Amino acid sequence: MQQGKENTPSNRRQVRVRRVAERMASQPSSPTDPDGSYTGRPTNPWERPVQDADDL
Repeated sequence: MQQGKENTPSNRRQVRVRRVAERMASQPSSPTDPDGSYTGRPTNPWERPVQDADDL
């Protein structure tokens, strides 16, 4: 008996990774990190995260 393609360990892993990535990407920016230097999610979604000297 063959397993369906959607039930292989590799595909289950890909689905899990996709769900985690979507959940992380949908989180709003942090009020304690408005520039996004730590979280990579600035308050303004069109700005690039700012990295300053203390982040190095």
